[in-house]
Amino acid sequence: MRYKRKDYFRYEFKKPLQAFFRIHRVGSKEVNTSKGEARIINISPQGMKLNTNLDLPHLDRHEVKLSISFYLNEQPFHLPGTIVWKKKVAGFNYGIYMDLDEAESKGLVEALKVYANNQDNKNEI
Repeated sequence: MRYKRKDYFRYEFKKPLQAFFRIHRVGSKEVNTSKGEARIINISPQGMKLNTNLDLPHLDRHEVKLSISFYLNEQPFHLPGTIVWKKKVAGFNYGIYMDLDEAESKGLVEALKVYANNQDNKNEI
């Protein structure tokens, strides 16, 4: 198996992380929805699995762009995302592709390392 240098780890939260999102665009139509509540199941600099009770639009021919906000280590994140898949479960799970710039990606990775280390230290107590 070849190693892909661009492939990132994916951090799986033991307890989903609270997040909020807004839809900014559906297809070519700009929209500005109210804030929706969600939970982040897992995350990497390239994407995340998001769970919400809301049935968001996801059609193959209409791209849905979101902004997702959450706190990690008391640090705020506001990241752009695009819905790439949808699955009905307890609510709805969404696969979100995140096209982060280098600074956003680096900031997220560093925050995840600190978060993971803090979680490991909590489990040792």
